[in-house]
Amino acid sequence: MLLTDIHCHSVPHDDRRFILDCGPSLPIGVQFASVGIHPWNIGEGWEEAMHAVENAALSSVVKTVGECGVDLLRSPASASLQELVLRRHIALSESVGKPLVLHIVKGQDIVMRLRKELRPCQPWIVHGFRGKPSQARQYLAAGMYLSFGVRFNVESLLATPGNRLLLESDEDGAPLVEHYGRVAAALSVSVEELAQRVNENCSIFRF
Repeated sequence: MLLTDIHCHSVPHDDRRFILDCGPSLPIGVQFASVGIHPWNIGEGWEEAMHAVENAALSSVVKTVGECGVDLLRSPASASLQELVLRRHIALSESVGKPLVLHIVKGQDIVMRLRKELRPCQPWIVHGFRGKPSQARQYLAAGMYLSFGVRFNVESLLATPGNRLLLESDEDGAPLVEHYGRVAAALSVSVEELAQRVNENCSIFRF
């Protein structure tokens, strides 16, 4: 049984397929990676970092662009600068044909406005989603995917169609099968059925 982790920050110790968030640059030896500038890390040198992201995203190893996004609570950058950097990531996602992984804290209005304005062709994934069902439904109605980490709102999970559901560990180091087990129990399905469902959705990453 193949378990897929679409977003993690360190190399896991168990047997899983995973996409490693590598920040702006791509280290040697990574099988599947994501590159981007986290909104917490937007500083004076962001343009140089963005050039590194744009170069790294051309690699076949890179499966997603991000995580990137808007964090109006913890980012040192202004909302306008965060939007500018996000626009660069969106353009990159479109140009290289790879999904966009989003970190969104209090920035939902900005993200939804950009989606409506730019009409992207590539999938957008809200990573580590733990919001309320009303918020989940808004993202889903806009055609986005929701990726659930170890902390999640069960009602939001139940509101997510099977074909828009992804799972991730983010920064959690526990065996991934435990996370799959909790989600499967909440959905009243077997771990095997859940794994199959997630793996089918992972076709967007072109592993």
